[in-house]
Amino acid sequence: MSDVIRSLAELAQQQQGAIYYPLDNLSFGEASANKASQELDSDLLLLSLLPKTATDTTALELSWQQVFALIDCLADELAAQGVSCQQGLALIGKNSLPQLLLYLAGLSLGVRVMVINPQFPAEKIARILSQNQLDFYCSTTPLPELEALADKTQSRYLSNEGLASAVSELVSAEYDKNYQRVTPRLWQQALTMTLTSGSSGDPKAVVHDIVAHWQNALGVNEFLAFDSSKSWLLSLPLYHVSGQGIVWRWLNAAAELHFSGIDFYRSIGRATHVSLVPTQLQRYLAYLEQASKIQKSAVDHRLAATEAVLLGGAPIDPMLCAQAQAEGLNTFSGYGMTEMASTVFVCQNDLEQPQMRLLRGRELCIREQEIWLRGAGLAQGYWRDGTVEPLLNAEGWYQTKDRGLWHNGNLTVLGRLDHQFISGGENIQPEEIEQILQQYSEIEQAVVLPWADAEFGYRPVAMVKFKQPFSVQLVGEVRLWLQDKLERFKQPIAYYPLPSETGSQQMKVARGSLLQVLQQLQYQPKENQ
Repeated sequence: MSDVIRSLAELAQQQQGAIYYPLDNLSFGEASANKASQELDSDLLLLSLLPKTATDTTALELSWQQVFALIDCLADELAAQGVSCQQGLALIGKNSLPQLLLYLAGLSLGVRVMVINPQFPAEKIARILSQNQLDFYCSTTPLPELEALADKTQSRYLSNEGLASAVSELVSAEYDKNYQRVTPRLWQQALTMTLTSGSSGDPKAVVHDIVAHWQNALGVNEFLAFDSSKSWLLSLPLYHVSGQGIVWRWLNAAAELHFSGIDFYRSIGRATHVSLVPTQLQRYLAYLEQASKIQKSAVDHRLAATEAVLLGGAPIDPMLCAQAQAEGLNTFSGYGMTEMASTVFVCQNDLEQPQMRLLRGRELCIREQEIWLRGAGLAQGYWRDGTVEPLLNAEGWYQTKDRGLWHNGNLTVLGRLDHQFISGGENIQPEEIEQILQQYSEIEQAVVLPWADAEFGYRPVAMVKFKQPFSVQLVGEVRLWLQDKLERFKQPIAYYPLPSETGSQQMKVARGSLLQVLQQLQYQPKENQ
């Protein structure tokens, strides 16, 4: 722990560039002044980061000294609003510079920090806040739905207005040249809480200290030659451990962190390193093909910076990697999980000379085809009722529920032992969707299955038994009812009648048989089914 704290303290003194934040989605001058009273609360905080002379600026670039001055400033303001060591702080929203700074400011106060997907229904967010004892939350604006659910959560909304005022004063003073970290000991008590899907419905919170994140980052940085001369695009959300992994690699390497502009795929080519799920890579290759028809030289220039593309979050098609290699992209396939603070194993997708490695400090074994892990990056456990519940088995290993083979230093992942599948990089637990569907008054039984999809890997499809005969009208009513109860990527893309032999009295649904029924269909599922 002391080595990590010392490294962070050293970073705080550096003048080297730390953050590159494109401003192509912001306007300045009078428009910005008007925005201050009309725009979303988070924009107040972002606008406060801009120098008064930024009217012609295309990107906000911050040094490490400035970043840590902002972290300290925000930490002071959070403390002034009542946030203190070992309390819980939730950040609800998509990736942004303010969110990143608040994430680090909370950790610098010794707080338990959780980032929450803004697509979650309000009821689900309220349950997460309550179940995980999160005392405060920051979001784009106060969530009226949460205010209406005040009886289900005691979490207090933190206004960005005070945070923005404090930051604006610091920026106007051109930062504090003599800035020193005054509370390094609080970092030692900081914890991250990262949600991971669970078969019971609500996600579990995986608890890490900052050393686990740091150790995980160290192994990835070594394999991918990521150092202080490089840059990494924050291409994955902070509410996933994969997004947080990027942040800790940036901190560990003292490198530069890039944010995406309006054109996400153009931003990829500006960074030396980028993390993508296969769906994103597929779209990026299509983007490059389209751009090459318009201006070949511009495409070559954008690709020039990219040295490594780390893929993960879903099974990776070798043909996709071959297409990327043909475009001059050096891709790596990563295997990891939330409980290990992200990546555990990496393979370079070189058709002629593939390289693979179990990263530094990780240990892996296969027991009855199940992958067991321990070592660098391992979580402290799951947060439950105010305490951390260990996740290791009696032999001191974490059982992943992934099936795999380990041969000559190479890991082959064969799938899941449970029913979870991945859609566009997002974990989907069928039981969660089924539980929601069966709350609908006209549904007697529902089974959710993965349907193979060329772009997303898999998409959820539902087979349902209604209390009345199956009809398009009933399906439409279910779709409408489901809109505010599940994230969009979890909502089934098609519905089919559940075969009559799959009775509700059965203790365990024969999912394999139902998948065969789906595969026998002579047409792809349509949105109107």
